[in-house]
Amino acid sequence: MPEHRSPVVVPEHFRKFLVTDDFDRYGLVPGQPTPTPQYLQVELTDLCNLACAGCLRAVHESSGRHLSLETFVALLDQLPDLGHVSFVGGGEALIVRDFAAYVQACTDRSVFTSTNTNGLLVRRRLEPVLDAGLGLIAISVDGADDATLGRMRSGLRLSQLSTALREAAALTEGRETGLSAAVTLSSANLEQFPAIVDFVADHGLTRISVESLHHWGEDKTLNAESLFALQVQDVVPQLEAGLARADERAVELSIFDYSRLGSPAAANAVCPWPWDASYITKDGDVTPCCVHMESSPGNVLGNIHEAPMAEIWASKPYRSLRDSFTEGPAWSSCEGCVYRMEFGRV
Repeated sequence: MPEHRSPVVVPEHFRKFLVTDDFDRYGLVPGQPTPTPQYLQVELTDLCNLACAGCLRAVHESSGRHLSLETFVALLDQLPDLGHVSFVGGGEALIVRDFAAYVQACTDRSVFTSTNTNGLLVRRRLEPVLDAGLGLIAISVDGADDATLGRMRSGLRLSQLSTALREAAALTEGRETGLSAAVTLSSANLEQFPAIVDFVADHGLTRISVESLHHWGEDKTLNAESLFALQVQDVVPQLEAGLARADERAVELSIFDYSRLGSPAAANAVCPWPWDASYITKDGDVTPCCVHMESSPGNVLGNIHEAPMAEIWASKPYRSLRDSFTEGPAWSSCEGCVYRMEFGRV
């Protein structure tokens, strides 16, 4: 007999924190891709100054290569309707010395930009990027004590993270750039969620985004530590304790609809990515999403050095991938995808 799971009911006062799904969040319709990508996640480099437990850099070495500015500008010019570029990948974007030039190229074309960072280079590298018009910077905050943070973030100390948050708050003050904390929860740090909210709020940040740890491509090892792999009755009280702290501290927090933790239907959710978004690697490979940030023969849909992005977007491989989600994912790497369970259309 299958295990009976009682449905999770989200209290009304916590519903304001929920992202129902990415189709609602971004105005998408399953089965109706946008004419060209509206959102690109771009990996400028695979170099990083950390090798975090939840990142593929912990198990796969960096190549040291980066996406050239010339290639990036040519890509922008192919997509006049592009709305958002997120400089997030298997590396730390602030390592790229001319990162500001990439942001400026977007600003000149009225394209919103964002990036995530571990915070170590905020003091030395962030200001010119802000001057170039960066729209949002998110700093990863995955622990509230040295032991937990060190496990999650490759030995990063709380004092270093504290300095990064304070520096980022000072540098963004008076600017239009948004500042947020990005929290990835798993079995390793779930109990610290309320303390993490307090830590963020104590540093003057008022925005937090929350996701579960998830796998990378065909390597699904990390899924065993995701929130969806844990017992629902153990996860929900911890999540709601953190949401209660966000409520008390007046923090603008976003999290997936965690009633999905008790819903078998979540496993068959339609992926939101291929309808308006793509991931571009440092080598110009196009994959469908950030879960496939390390390209392999099985997940590459094209390469921007070999074909225009609009052509790749409308290609047979992309159409086949989209069609597969009406019957179940065609790619084994998409099966059991935690991001799809969090933000897909159930």
